[in-house]
Amino acid sequence: MLLACIDSILPLFVKRTFDWTATGAGTIFLTISCPSLFGTVFGALADRYGSRLVSLSGLALTTLNLGLMGLCGENSLKDKVLLCVFLVLAGIGLNLILAPLAADVFATVDALAASHPKVFGETGAYAQAYSLMTGALGLGTALGPILAGSMYENTNWPITVGFLAILCFLPSIGVFFFTGGGWKGSSK
Repeated sequence: MLLACIDSILPLFVKRTFDWTATGAGTIFLTISCPSLFGTVFGALADRYGSRLVSLSGLALTTLNLGLMGLCGENSLKDKVLLCVFLVLAGIGLNLILAPLAADVFATVDALAASHPKVFGETGAYAQAYSLMTGALGLGTALGPILAGSMYENTNWPITVGFLAILCFLPSIGVFFFTGGGWKGSSK
């Protein structure tokens, strides 16, 4: 949902604030997308330190940088550079969140199948778990732009990204209490 929210308001913000064209507005997405090239590194971190620690780190990094994006509001080189830095760091944070939590979903399926072997049948429940996860992502992708776009149109950039920072922080409570992987070691 967060990425869909950012995708919907970032082009409007850079057009209004920096007077960028569609090319500039499209190019700024490289800042938040390029960290995904290091996905295997983020996955290795989760395998080594556990999904809880890595996901919480990603949530903290993303929350902080979403909030800091509210400081960018003038058509100055400083604000353009700061926005790009905050977007790169938020992109790293987003990548630190998804892979470990997806692995945790499948570890939960394994644990449920082991404790209740007849519930899911011979083939298990990986497809069901994946479908639930992608359904939730799809719902966020559909509703996120409506929420963020409406908020940005009716308030301003700092309030909108501040609200997104709060939305990013809230799942950290559930991640802290309910994800596996502990603080160190493999997912158990």
